[in-house]
Amino acid sequence: MTVEVARRTFRASPVKIAPGAPTVMAMLECYEPSRVAWRVLSRVADAFMTVDEEDAVAVMNRLARPGGSDPAIVAGESGGVGLAGLVRAAADPEIRVALDLDAMSRVFVINTEGATDLERYADLVGVRPETVTAGAAFWAAGARA
Repeated sequence: MTVEVARRTFRASPVKIAPGAPTVMAMLECYEPSRVAWRVLSRVADAFMTVDEEDAVAVMNRLARPGGSDPAIVAGESGGVGLAGLVRAAADPEIRVALDLDAMSRVFVINTEGATDLERYADLVGVRPETVTAGAAFWAAGARA
């Protein structure tokens, strides 16, 4: 599954769109897809979907404040969109069926970037990336709330 910004340029075929307001997912900001990338993705991707700004930021926060014994992960605005897409797909019965996604599914998600802009990350997540990676000290400080 390929995940793009909600105003994506990958649809049933490549689409060029006019520049608009910038997205928080700057590394995915694309107004015209690469023809080479499209040739590859159109053959190997099982599905294409989009995520909203809020989805990307929610995943950044979820990875910074994991549940249970999961490790904290610093994911940049674009880096976590694969997980954002999975979260959205898992919450939608129609998409789950279309992707054959169930409790036995094994999913491989790649975080493609860390915090590329430290101040922006802190603004979006509420803590600095180095605090997230500090692990035990982060949790001990009560930042989990």
